Parts: sequence; C-alpha cells; structure tokens
Amino acid sequence: MKIQYFKILIIFIVINTTLYSFTIDKRVSQPTDNAFWRSHYDIPQYGAMAMVGLALYEGNENRLGKTAWKSIESAIGATIMTEILKKLTKRARPRWTEDPNIWQEKGDSFPSLHVASLTALITPFVLEYQDDYPLVHLLWGLSAHQMIGRVKAQAHWQSDVLGGLAVGLISGYLVHNQDSPFLLYYSEDKVIMGFKHCF
Repeated sequence: MKIQYFKILIIFIVINTTLYSFTIDKRVSQPTDNAFWRSHYDIPQYGAMAMVGLALYEGNENRLGKTAWKSIESAIGATIMTEILKKLTKRARPRWTEDPNIWQEKGDSFPSLHVASLTALITPFVLEYQDDYPLVHLLWGLSAHQMIGRVKAQAHWQSDVLGGLAVGLISGYLVHNQDSPFLLYYSEDKVIMGFKHCF
C-alpha cells in the first residue's frame, strides 16, 4: 500500500512541476550567506562518499549492503537522467536572469543535480526501511535542505528543484524494485560493474 502512495507522490510532483513551472518561479532577491544553507554544496558529495564506503564495507550479501549498492545505482541513474535533461532544456539559472522562461539558449538549470542525486541516495533507504524504522522518513529533510539552499543561492528556480526531486524519486523507486543490482555488484571474491540482464 505504501508503494502505491509513493507512486502517487511521484506522479503529483511531475505534474505539478510541469503545470506550474511558469507560475511558481521567481528569483530570490538576496542569496543567503548563512553557513547552514551554504552547506547545500557539500552534502550530496559527502553523502555519495559515505554511501560508497558503506557499500564496500557491507558488500552485497546482506540487507544493508544491498540497499547501499541500490542507493549508489540510484544516484548514478539520477545523474544520467539529469544531465540529459539539462542538455535538452538549456535553462538559464536565476543568477543570470530574472526571467524564468529562458529555455533552449544557454544554461543548465533544469533540473537540479544536487537535489536529484541526494534524493536518489535517500529513496532506496526510505523504501527499504520505512516499515521497520519509520523515522527513516526524516532523511527527506536533507532533500528539503538542498531544495531551499539551491534556490536561496540563485542556482535554481523553484521548478528546477521540484524537477530534481522528481528525478531522484523516480530513479530511487525504479532501482529499489530491482531484485538484484543493475550496474554494480560487490562481494568478497568479485566485483562486477556494468549492465546485467538475464534472459
């Protein structure tokens, strides 16, 4: 039942981003110099490094290790999807213009890679452990922090961070539903990297 709610949430965010991207976007007048909000630059990188360390330490033979590997795969997938969308949309960042409707010229604002990658790291853990440890939902606070920090820094429009959230959720959901790792596999005696598919 909770997976159904998750699907509804993803659909809602995608529709909301599409329909309201032209009305919710506005440039924040003053970038923040608060250290708490400035940390949005570093959190995805630290999260990725921590996840790689956890995955290598745990391997792929237990629940935590498998979830860590899925989290890494989710972040890789979100990064690829985000970079493709950035190349297709070429949206100008708010630090360059006050007009949120400058597309197909220059820029790489849509969607937010920081938000997408961090949300993609978090999502497999939330989906895996939400029934056993409901407080795992507090991890969404990291995504919210990224969204607010990126907008405050004039790095993204509001719809950019919503788009990044949607990409991260979709990537995390798809990877979580895989029975085995799609790109990466690690155990004590072997490491497999690349696409795997059983016919």
